[in-house]
Amino acid sequence: MRIAVLNGSPKGMTSITMQYVLFLQKKLPQHQFTILHVCQDIKRLEEDATAFAEVLRAVESADAVLWAFPLYVLLVHAHYKRFIELIFERGAQAAFQEKYTAALSTSIHFFDHTAHAYLHGICDDLDMRFVGSYSAAMYDLLEEDERRRLLAFAEAFLRAVEERGPTQKQFFPVAGDPISYQPGPTPVKLSTGGKKVIVVTDADDPQENLGRMTEKLRACFSDPVEVVNLHQIAIRNGCQGCIQCGLDIVCIYRQADEVYATYQ
Repeated sequence: MRIAVLNGSPKGMTSITMQYVLFLQKKLPQHQFTILHVCQDIKRLEEDATAFAEVLRAVESADAVLWAFPLYVLLVHAHYKRFIELIFERGAQAAFQEKYTAALSTSIHFFDHTAHAYLHGICDDLDMRFVGSYSAAMYDLLEEDERRRLLAFAEAFLRAVEERGPTQKQFFPVAGDPISYQPGPTPVKLSTGGKKVIVVTDADDPQENLGRMTEKLRACFSDPVEVVNLHQIAIRNGCQGCIQCGLDIVCIYRQADEVYATYQ
């Protein structure tokens, strides 16, 4: 059986998550695992249509898809989310439709369920057959009982694929007509009481809903309010998972972009 593994770590093969995948690959040699570094290679996938098409072909030719990822502050890495956005932006849903799928995460077990619910919802939107999810702690692979439990999950997943087992969607698609926000009058403006207020926004068009809401919020104060637009500051890249910040509270990009200065 062919399994396409969508690697959601910016660290590629050196990530903890991939060690779990390599363990399954070693224990299940009768199956072919194709690991696709969609998170680490997101810039190339955005800019190179051929590279993105290669990922789609790997998914199309697979019998099953495994979403394998670490947790980054309660959810998947931003580059993983960007890959998912590309699927919908480029109308590539057909490559995923009806594919059996499961999710495997590694973390410190802090709100894992939010990330798994998110991935389950994405799979439902893609009309995939979601079998289940497995949440591993960072060092579970060192414990015999946990290795046995992980292997049992993988075998159950592959058995469901082989037997075309029943699956059930859990999340309904988002429905409803888009609205156009039109700000009303502000009868009474609020004083900041001498405090400094900053509004952080990622509105890329001041005339669209979020842009109008941001301006309305700023106008609700009688004192000057600073607006920081994330589209207008230099952000070199997403988190690389190097954990340098855990050593000295300094990001490796500190001198390379404007994120740290904006944060200060």
